[in-house]
Amino acid sequence: MDCEGRMTVIPAGDPGHTRYDTATASTVTSVGEHLHLVHSGSRPPVWLTRLAGRLGPTRPNEAFVVVGVPSVEGGAEGLGRLLAPALEASRDARVRLLTLVMSEGAHEAGDSPSAARLISERWGMDVLATAGSALVTATGCLFAPGHPGGPGGWWHFSPGTATRQVSGHLPIPDWEIAVRRVGRQTLAGHIVEPVPAGLAVRPAGPVSPATHARLHAVPPEDGRPQLIITSPRTPATVLAVVMGTLPERVRGSLRLVSLAGQPMSRTAQEVSDLLGCEVGVALGAPVMHGRAVPEGVSAGDAAADQYLLDEQGRPAWRPFAQTLVHEPATSGGGRPARVTQWRVPAVLSAGTGPDALSLGRDWKAGVTPSGLWVGPRDAAPPLLATARPARPDTVALDLGPWGSHRPLDASLWPALERLFGQLEPEVCVRAVVHVHGALDARDGERLHRLTVRHGLRRADPVTSPRPEPAGRPGTGPEPASGSGRSRHRTPLPAS
Repeated sequence: MDCEGRMTVIPAGDPGHTRYDTATASTVTSVGEHLHLVHSGSRPPVWLTRLAGRLGPTRPNEAFVVVGVPSVEGGAEGLGRLLAPALEASRDARVRLLTLVMSEGAHEAGDSPSAARLISERWGMDVLATAGSALVTATGCLFAPGHPGGPGGWWHFSPGTATRQVSGHLPIPDWEIAVRRVGRQTLAGHIVEPVPAGLAVRPAGPVSPATHARLHAVPPEDGRPQLIITSPRTPATVLAVVMGTLPERVRGSLRLVSLAGQPMSRTAQEVSDLLGCEVGVALGAPVMHGRAVPEGVSAGDAAADQYLLDEQGRPAWRPFAQTLVHEPATSGGGRPARVTQWRVPAVLSAGTGPDALSLGRDWKAGVTPSGLWVGPRDAAPPLLATARPARPDTVALDLGPWGSHRPLDASLWPALERLFGQLEPEVCVRAVVHVHGALDARDGERLHRLTVRHGLRRADPVTSPRPEPAGRPGTGPEPASGSGRSRHRTPLPAS
């Protein structure tokens, strides 16, 4: 399994590879070499086929079983009987390792063996299975989030040997050894501990089940650990000490993530200055989809969207700038952090970088920490736009700078119409339009009609060349001189 691979949809198996179990109405379908799906009905559902597609192709001497039903009658024994032809064929083909993608496939119930133990002992294979939910990430990695009171993670079964815990996710990334060496420790009134996504830093003291679950539900990222904080009062010195204990290679790829619902830019800049190196920071935090494991099935999608969180930790809106990098002041820092990963509406999909996205013939757009900027092709985003911090309650849409009171080219208005029309409802209800420069009366009226039509607010005209103060997030919307009809906010996935 290649953790860097893209999704590959495997076609459904042909009838000759399907076996029916009349007692349970469950079916086994082979959709690739040693890649088997357990499902109901005559053909696997599309979601299950796509989920399995992320796992293939299998490596030599390796097999996968993905269980897409809640249970099989007869428990582990019933599943063993259903899978027997496929497992015997895999054994004959010298398969040595089987990964059982099935929630609680490693769970032992009294004297009854788990499904993983039964398969391991009966067919003489090593088996990987999870004690909790079995999730597949977008890049084909396996993830088993921990939970209070349970071991979670993936477990290794081998014939005649004791079971051992492997990791919260597979394949095991290179950085996990360094993270485990840090271990659990106390540092300046904070607890530092490993979590599936990397390391967590939280204030010392009891931790609520909800906080524990959130820390262990953040899915890992390919090739990089994350340093997750839960309190906005965690000082940069603590984070710098934790990062300083990691090998340089791991430290260079690490990214700061906050579950505290407040921007981390100022703290990240201080850490960068203390360590004398670039520091990456995520804007917002990954939020798992409300039903990662669909009701009535046994494996699910670990897809997560990145949201800015409010002070209660609730998802607010998906930022356009997803990650930033801060440079130390000693290396010419002091400039706003640069955007390194971003997402934009489809109308801006073409471009050479986050600040040079095409918007028609004469205009371009850029991604800023606080939202989006639009201006002439020969202009650059103003410092006011690039230095404004991200806020969960406000999305900044910066326009300009313009020149004198000359009328703007008429091509701007259809370009803005297309862009504003593709903004999500949760963005529109928070959006504030900032105009950099003067507009004549006619263009001012055009912009007013456009913002009203899309439910956007207008800020007071921008005249100061200095960046706005960061302020305290969550203190309410920025001042607006105009008002528009608000759009209904659509439900967001639960965290």
